[in-house]
Parts: sequence; structure tokens; C-alpha cells
Amino acid sequence: MSIIPLISSWEQYILTHPAGDLREFGRWIQTQPAQPSGLSPQPTDQSIAHATDPLPHARHSLATSADLNASAACALLINRLNAINHHRSKPIIRKLGLKDVEFGVLVQVHLLDKPNKKELCSRLLIEKSTGVEITRRLAKRGYLRETVDPNDRRSARLSLTEKGLHLLKEGSAGFKSIHTNFLVPLATDEQQQLVAMLTRLHEYHSSRVNATTEE
Repeated sequence: MSIIPLISSWEQYILTHPAGDLREFGRWIQTQPAQPSGLSPQPTDQSIAHATDPLPHARHSLATSADLNASAACALLINRLNAINHHRSKPIIRKLGLKDVEFGVLVQVHLLDKPNKKELCSRLLIEKSTGVEITRRLAKRGYLRETVDPNDRRSARLSLTEKGLHLLKEGSAGFKSIHTNFLVPLATDEQQQLVAMLTRLHEYHSSRVNATTEE
């Protein structure tokens, strides 16, 4: 059995994953479609160009001729993807009878597991007065409950009521297709790498925002 197809596959892999190793290569090759006669597809000039310098492709994708550096291109791409996600999510949230920020509050209360209002506002990056008004409105509609914090009687912890949980599950069902298809263009190993890189960015910038808030 010839090892030439395997070598060709390695050459293709290392062009697009220059920091990859053999273990990651093994996972990557399992995601590739089978090729006739055991041959792997050869990288095109375009794919090689994108692997070595993705900025021209990013500018083309963003429909701009501006001379963007990697940081600016990344920020614009993330912003554009967020806008697309928001556009697709809006009809689902409207159908639930909520505003975007109200649905976001319910999601974060569920994810943070009984946060107080300060923690909630910090996560959502909203003013405390805004957070208080929104939580009061959602509590009045029966979606949120407040309980006294046993460690601080002056503070209250937020949690979802059964009605709130039901609404959140209803919304989650509507989001299923959006979330399932969001990373479809990426191979499994690329998805994992993207999650890892976004997590690093999130932790770095969150720490800076938190430091600024506490000053």
C-alpha cells in the first residue's frame, strides 16, 4: 500500500494548520471525504494563499478595500457574525414576546446559577439601573424570582421560575437550527481550535473590562 496519498494529505494539512501535530492530523484526516484511487485532494493556489495570508480574503469577504490588519479584520468579522446571528435570532425572540435584552437576561440568569443583580449586569455589560428595571419587569411577568442571599441579607439572588424555564426551553428549541449550523463550514478540529482561540480572547478582554469597572 502506497504512503504517497498519506504524505500528500500531510502536506495539505500542514499548509492550513502550520502549528498542527500528528494527533491533530489524525483527527483531521478522518473528517475528509474519501477520494478516488486513495488520492487526497491537492491544495489549490487560492487555498495556499488563504492559508499563508488570509487578510486579502477577509477584505473580500467584508467587501472592503481598506488596508486592515489582522486585529481589525478579526474584530469586523466577529461583529458581522454577531449581526448575522442577531438577525436570525430576532424573529424567535419576538415570537416569545420578549425584547433581545430581556431574553439575554433570562439566559444569563440560567447560565450563571442564581446571580445577584451586580453579577448579572457585569456579565451583560449593562448599567445597574437598566438591569434592575429589566429584572423587575421580568419578575412581574412571572419569569424571574428573587430570593434573599443567605450570605448577604441586603442582596437578592435571581433564578428562573417554572414559567421562565418553560419560556427559555421554548426559545432554545427555536435556536437549535441556528446553533447546529453555525460552524458547519469548519472541520471538527477547526471548530475546537476556534473555540479555544475565542475563549482566550474572551478571558483576556473580560479581565480588562472587569479591571476598568472596578476602578
